[in-house]
Parts: sequence; C-alpha cells; structure tokens
Amino acid sequence: MALLGSIATAQAQNLGNSPFSAFGVGDVNESTGSVRSFGMGNVGVGTPASAYINSSNPALLYYNNRVTFELGLGAQAKILSDEVGEQRDADGSLNYLALALPISKRWSTAVGLRPYSTINYEYTSEGTVAGDATTKTRNSYTGNGNLSEVFFGHGIRIAKRLNLGVSASYLFGLVERESGSQLINATDASLSAEQLVINERTNYNGFQFKGALAYRQPLKDKWSLNLGTVYTIGSDLNTKKRTVQERRLSNDLVLGQNYLGDSITTTTRLPQGIQFGLSVDNGQSLVIGADFSAQKWSEFKSGVSTDKLADTYRIGIGAEYIPNPVSVNSYFQRVAYRAGFSVGKTPLELNGKQVNDVSLHWGFTLPIGGSPRPPEYTQSLLNLGFAVGRRGNGESNTLQENYFRVQLGFSLNSNWFIKPKID
Repeated sequence: MALLGSIATAQAQNLGNSPFSAFGVGDVNESTGSVRSFGMGNVGVGTPASAYINSSNPALLYYNNRVTFELGLGAQAKILSDEVGEQRDADGSLNYLALALPISKRWSTAVGLRPYSTINYEYTSEGTVAGDATTKTRNSYTGNGNLSEVFFGHGIRIAKRLNLGVSASYLFGLVERESGSQLINATDASLSAEQLVINERTNYNGFQFKGALAYRQPLKDKWSLNLGTVYTIGSDLNTKKRTVQERRLSNDLVLGQNYLGDSITTTTRLPQGIQFGLSVDNGQSLVIGADFSAQKWSEFKSGVSTDKLADTYRIGIGAEYIPNPVSVNSYFQRVAYRAGFSVGKTPLELNGKQVNDVSLHWGFTLPIGGSPRPPEYTQSLLNLGFAVGRRGNGESNTLQENYFRVQLGFSLNSNWFIKPKID
C-alpha cells in the first residue's frame, strides 16, 4: 500500500506519531517476553530461565519454581523522514505486568497484562480540484488507541525433559480514527472556513489461544541444548464501529453532526502464527539463542477495514553472559550482560515493497542486594534493555523510521509460601 501523504505537517506534541500504525490493528507488539528477552534481540522461545517470566513461550513457565513478579516500562525516541522532511517524536508507557506462581513441582502458571498493538498517527496530504487550478484539497488523517492483552499461561512437565505450554489471552481496546477534508484557496478564505470530518470509534474484544512445547537435552561438560516452539491459533475479535460525520470550523468547533447509520457489529480476523527457538547454555553463566517467527497477516480480514497486509517473519539472535553469578567479591561479576540482533519483514508495503525492521539490542541485569538466602531466597533484579533500529522499504524517497528504544524492568523472586522453621 502506498503512503497516503507526507508526515511533515504532523504536530510534534502528538508523541509517538507513527504512520506505520495506520493500518490493520496498528503496530503489533513484537516484544512479548521480558526485558531479558528484549536485550537479546527479542529472543526467548527457546531460552529457559528461572529468575524471569518467559511469556514468549508458556511451556518455559515450568522453570519458574519460585513466585516471580515482574514490572516493565518502555520509552522510545524516533525520527520519521520522507522526501518532504523529517519529524522527531518520543513517548513512554507501561510495557507489562506479570506474576508467575509454581503450582507443583511439575506445573507453574503466570498471569499478566501487556500491549498487543498500538495506533498513534497523524499526517496530511494535498490534492487538486478538477477544473480549478487555484484551489487545493488538504486531507488530514489521525488515529489513537490500542489493543491490550490479559494473558493466562501454564507450563507443565509432561515427560522427561519435555514441557507442554498453553496460554489464553483476552484482547480488548478502543481505536479512534479521524479523516478530514478542507478546501484551500489563497484568494478566497471563505473556502477554507470549514472542513468535513469523518470520525470512527471502534471497539475490539475477543480471545486468542496458544499452544507450545519446550525440550531440554543435556550435552557434554554441563552444556544443554534447548528447543521451543509456539503456535498461535487464528482468532476472531468482536468488532463494533460507530461513524459520525461532522462539519467543523478551522478551529475544530463543531457546527453539526450526522450519525451515519447504526453501529456496525462485525469481526476482525487475527491470523495464525508460528515461532521456533533454540539455545545452548552451560546452566550458569552463558546462553546463546536464536528465534524465528512467521505470521500469516495476508489472512487479516476486518468488517471495518479494507487494508491488505503481507505475511511477516522475524529472525533474532542473542546472547547473555554472567561472569560469576555467585561472586561475593565483585558486584559486576554478578551482572548479566546481553546483546542481540533482529531482522524481519513487517505487514506493511510502501510502493509495492514490504517494509523491513532491523534492530541492534543490548542490555543488563543489575542484582539488588546480596545473593538469595534461605528460607525465602528472595532475589530482586533491575533489568535494562536498549535497541536502535530502522523501519523502511529501502527506498530513500519513502517513509523511514529510525528509533531508539529503552525498557526498564524490575523482577522479584521469592519462596513466599515456605514457612520458616523454628528451632
């Protein structure tokens, strides 16, 4: 699909503006794991860890053998540019909340809240009026809203070294989009006095389900190989849209409204997807992993949208290194250092070419306090993740987005339900 117009006139105070989010259900969240995963290039489908909640693959929740709470915050700065000009934006938000609980020695569960997708754009385009060379049309497009996800996952050991995972999510959100049209004439200001605006408010809600497997095979010299896969079942979201036509003055004062029929009740089809991950680790200080994911966004359908999207894929490679996790002499020996790389195709096309997303990641985990001690074995961790990347189709005259993203997370692990012994 072609970009409808230039972003150069978008208002700078509309933080986080991204015309890429104007299509489908917006920018879909690719960072579904923890800050640890983000710092490794969003690698997590095949990388087990007991100190972090791995919601990328519910089968890996089995390794959360202590009560674990996680909070994540995110922020980004970006530069949007095309052949007309460039714009700088920034925003920040809550990334996720999650709580994992061990039910038994073979079963752990987790519940959490995270964003599924975000819509935030504002741009304009100009056109001509047939038969009138002195008059132009100015078209404006804005959109705001998001879909949130409440997830409930389970990881169960079903056989030696083999885990089964299942996850159910409830998706919900409100998206508001506006498109406006105004006549512009340098010699007749009265033509520019009014604008016609179409306002659409769309509510989404529905369920999404995932199935997963994880396998861990010991190798030589304390090394192990980990394999993981996650299948996301295609789902239909209940969708309800209300459309209002408004006449407004140039200062946005509403002169009149016209409800265009009753609310439309329909569905939005979210496509199926598959993820694969593998890693090797020495069980203590070093992890090297890779992920591959693909989703059939060409199957996207909505009764409130005619957008045509493309199938996507993403490849991530990352590593984590902790010099000495049990060091008592050096704090920095207990710090986790991470780095990763991610490359993929987004669902969008500009000028017939699919938009790429390439990013470089790194991060750290800083232990808070000393090493875990009995009986609670409480452990607090401050997690930091960073990424620099670019989205675009490789052509210099089309829209490009250069971004810098930061994630800040807090993890708390504890055996809260163990009663201390009294001598």
